[in-house]
Amino acid sequence: MERSKGTARMLSTAETAALPKVRFYVEADKLGEDRAIITGSAYHHLKNVRRLVPGDELLVFDGAGRECVGVLETFQADTAVVRILSDTDKTTESALELTLAPCLAKGKKIDLVVEKAIEIGVDRIAVVTSKRSIGRMSADAALDRVERWRRIAVAASEQSGRTAMPVVERIRPIEEFVINKPDDTLGLVFTAGADPDPPATLRQRYPHTNKVICIIGPEGGLTPEEITLCREHGFHDVGLGPRTLRTETASIVAAAICQHLWGDLARRPPKPTYIP
Repeated sequence: MERSKGTARMLSTAETAALPKVRFYVEADKLGEDRAIITGSAYHHLKNVRRLVPGDELLVFDGAGRECVGVLETFQADTAVVRILSDTDKTTESALELTLAPCLAKGKKIDLVVEKAIEIGVDRIAVVTSKRSIGRMSADAALDRVERWRRIAVAASEQSGRTAMPVVERIRPIEEFVINKPDDTLGLVFTAGADPDPPATLRQRYPHTNKVICIIGPEGGLTPEEITLCREHGFHDVGLGPRTLRTETASIVAAAICQHLWGDLARRPPKPTYIP
C-alpha cells in the first residue's frame, strides 16, 4: 500500500481487523521511510514480553500522526530493526481538542485517569493542585510521578490505537493553570455544588466548540474562592448529577461527555493528523 497523498482517514472495521495486533510507539526521529528503530523499554517489551521474532509483523507509530505496518527484521545489540512495509494513512483522533485537568489525588488514582482519558481521546492532561487536594508531594516526587504518567500515556496510546501522542504536563497550582486559558477554548469546571443543569445542555449553549478544557475538582470540591477565580477567567462550572463521584470517576465521565457533545462520539469527522 502506497502512502496516501491526502489527509489521514478512518479505516473500516475490515481494514482495521486486517492490521497486526502488536503496536509500538517509536520516536519520530527513529521512524524513517523504510526502517524503524525500537529501543529502551519498548525493545524489552517487544523481545522479552511479546517475544516477537524476525519475520513477525507489527505496527509502529510516531505519535505525530504517522502509523506504519512493518516486519521485524533483526535484533542489533539492544535495538530492534523494523522494515517498513506500508503506511496505514489512518487517524483515530477526535475533532475535539480536549484537555483534562484533574486535581491531584492520593495513591494511583491519577494513573487510572491518565490511562482511561487517553483511551477516550483526551489530547492533554494537566494535573493541578487545589487547597483541598489530597496527595501533595515534594518537587522531586512530583517529577517522578509525571514521568510515570507519561509512561502510562505511551502504553495507553499503543493499546488504544491513538495516532497522536497525548501530552502530560507538569503538576501546577490551579491558580496558575486557570489564568492561562486560551480565549478560543471553552473552559468547564466539574465540581461539587456546581450548576445543577445537566451537561447535555452544554451543546445547546456552546454549539460551535472544538477546544475544551475540563477541570475536575477534588473529592471535597473546589473552594468558593477557586470557583470564583475560574469564573473570572472564563470557566463555567458544571455538575455531574446528584451522586458524589470520586475524582477518577468524574474525570472519566467528564471526558466521555465532552467527546459525546463535541467530539467523535457524536459522529463528527476526525481531525487529520498526518499530511504526507
